[in-house]
Amino acid sequence: MQTQSAVAAPTAEAVTPAVVKVQPVAAAVDTSVSKTTQTVPNVVSVALAAFGLDPLAANSPLAPAGSPTLWGLLAWTRREFETMVSRLRSAALGSVPTQAISTAPRQTQSVAAAAVATGPTTTPVAWVTGSGTTGPYLLSRTNNTAAMFGIAGTDLGIMWDNGIADNPATPVNEHQVLMAFGDTFSGTGQTGIWRSNTLLRSSDQVLADGISVAPGQAGNVFSGSPLSSPNFSKQIINSPGYIGPLGSEVTIIPTSGVSVPYNNTYGSRQYVSFMSVKSWDTPGRWTTNYSAIAYSDDNGQTWTVAPSSIRSAASYRTTTAYVSGNQNFQQSAFVRPPVGSADAGYVYAFGTPSGRGGTVYLSRVQQANILDQTKYEYWNGTTWVANKPSAATPILPATTTASTGLLGWFSSLFGGSKKTYPSAGEMSVQYNTYLNKYVMMYADNNNNVVMRTADRPEGPWSGPTTLVTSTQYPGLYAPMMDPWSTGQDIYWNMSMWGDYNVLLMHTKLA
Repeated sequence: MQTQSAVAAPTAEAVTPAVVKVQPVAAAVDTSVSKTTQTVPNVVSVALAAFGLDPLAANSPLAPAGSPTLWGLLAWTRREFETMVSRLRSAALGSVPTQAISTAPRQTQSVAAAAVATGPTTTPVAWVTGSGTTGPYLLSRTNNTAAMFGIAGTDLGIMWDNGIADNPATPVNEHQVLMAFGDTFSGTGQTGIWRSNTLLRSSDQVLADGISVAPGQAGNVFSGSPLSSPNFSKQIINSPGYIGPLGSEVTIIPTSGVSVPYNNTYGSRQYVSFMSVKSWDTPGRWTTNYSAIAYSDDNGQTWTVAPSSIRSAASYRTTTAYVSGNQNFQQSAFVRPPVGSADAGYVYAFGTPSGRGGTVYLSRVQQANILDQTKYEYWNGTTWVANKPSAATPILPATTTASTGLLGWFSSLFGGSKKTYPSAGEMSVQYNTYLNKYVMMYADNNNNVVMRTADRPEGPWSGPTTLVTSTQYPGLYAPMMDPWSTGQDIYWNMSMWGDYNVLLMHTKLA
């Protein structure tokens, strides 16, 4: 195990072997989700899903977890592969216009963009995590999270409002944005002490210069991060087990967060959905054992996993029985409708299969029942179906084409056709008061961050608008929107594989 002398020695809770994550961004490969809409193939799809091989879900076959040494070698290969692909892509695109990264002051960029903009304009703001020095793209790091929390490298930065009212009589602002991160390392280059996940807190409401995070303080549930020792963030969600005979676990990764009013000390309970990763597979693909929800009644300081929330991805990967359709809800994006709307009181949970090759499905539940998956309803394209995950159908617009070849002939007997649904990687969704619409962000099959809008969670959803491309930011993934920027200016976290840290972005809507 490697440690760094600059980081205070953690408690036994935080000391874990260094692990290198090798799943990240796939190159520009078409991972659109295809489905033949006729009876017989659907029966085959359901049968395969029982073993985690649903072609619609695009799950990878079972694969054993490798050793940390092997992961390290694969990570090196992965970085070299992505560098090569990025150069080839740049050469191939040639004169294709993109939003160039300007080194001019941000104010100048905004004025210039406003003069020519016909759609959203997106610019980088500052690094959220890292060592505190100037990073790639000549951007500063708002926080020295390496020194403050032992976070020199991490990803995701899922954000949600903690729903706790500020008490003006106290020196701290209790109303905060919580940020959950994935695999976290105390050293640069994915070295040092590893934690599966960590949490930061911020009450910063002015994000034009980045997200500021206060130092951590033992016992203070509103300080910058839950700590296991001075200046060292603890892992917030530990593995609860529940691994079946065909399961193995390499990490626990948060996928979304939401708060709901609750009768506890702070009047609000925090919920984080997470996935138990069985193995990192090919680029942009991974295999999960299950997804579940953890909750916290002390502003993210301590967490409990609810067994009633477990969704097994396939048979025998967990001690909980597999239910058909749950493989499509291995990653989530929570959103609460606006107060006063007809849907208020629900939590909507958008779902995708494991990896970045699946499309988007939708469920909802009364907020008091968020931990009980038997209480969820699923959108089947026409109506809501209670307690039947397999009823959920893709919600993004499909491209319909006539089937060809032998499958096409067979399909024609049933009057079927081929529908291709957009793939979505690590998305976030929220209601935007400037557009009076729901906004969805994700990385598409070309690994560009796109945005869609809809009047309602179930759609119809608009076509995609590209915000940034993987040519501009090689190795980008996981756009996670800030819950307080719901107007014309949307701030969002974007993970960068090369630096392996989180970058704050700013999109100004037209």
